Amino acid sequence: MKYLNCFENFKSYKKGLNVNYSAIILDKDSRNQLLSKFIYNNPDFSDWIKVCDHMTICMGELPEHMKRYWLDEEVELVVTEIGISEKAVAVRVENFSTIVKSNPKDEINRFSHITLAINPFDGKSLDSNFITDWKKITPITIKGVVKEVLN
Repeated sequence: MKYLNCFENFKSYKKGLNVNYSAIILDKDSRNQLLSKFIYNNPDFSDWIKVCDHMTICMGELPEHMKRYWLDEEVELVVTEIGISEKAVAVRVENFSTIVKSNPKDEINRFSHITLAINPFDGKSLDSNFITDWKKITPITIKGVVKEVLN
């Protein structure tokens, strides 16, 4: 009877774990590589808030077919462009897609990217979705692990 209670408690605990978003969480070397190349040496961004920790795949849990094959796996991403706006700096990522589960009429233009930094006054990571000024760069290969990030 004692074991049943433990099992029931575990099921309740697990059920309460809500996945906020699924992402590729960058490893430390990849994060440092991106920030060193694009942010740290640029005086325009010296007081900006450094983000550069993940590439969002989707909001909430991964779809089951992805979870089965990709969850907790290390993957390589190729960075091909940098984008800058008054509110955010981001890099575009190739070879791993973003999944949009929301309303198709959503105003946000979602694409695979990593937010590097945001304006400390009014910037949000979400602002990377609205960057329109993109420049091609020499491709950079970085690494991360596919994870579901809890609330």
